[in-house]
Amino acid sequence: MCTDELFPIDLTVPGSAVDPRLEADAPEGVRIHRVAARHPDDVVTLPGGLRVTSVARTLIDLAEVMTPDELRETFATARTRGLLDTAALHRSRARVEWRPSLAMLDAVIAEFDDGEQGQASLHH
Repeated sequence: MCTDELFPIDLTVPGSAVDPRLEADAPEGVRIHRVAARHPDDVVTLPGGLRVTSVARTLIDLAEVMTPDELRETFATARTRGLLDTAALHRSRARVEWRPSLAMLDAVIAEFDDGEQGQASLHH
């Protein structure tokens, strides 16, 4: 099996006014996601100029394709690496319109809010 089939490149691009049926297909090994323009806080520009989704927005988007346990593990990894910013997460979450994963996402966010409050009280 080709590794591209296992790990495709996910590319998010702004949607266009053009009929999506008229737009070119993605190259092999690439999945294109057309979305409304991202809020500036949901995008980070790397030193080389590549624009990528922020950690907060990525965690929110992952809720669509992960189980609750997988999402918790991903949140925990982000926290361990010092990348989990719950304030940014709440701001990004507030910008997300309805999607099927929101109840599960909100539950996981609440678990990590509780964890941060507990950690903060240990430091006081």
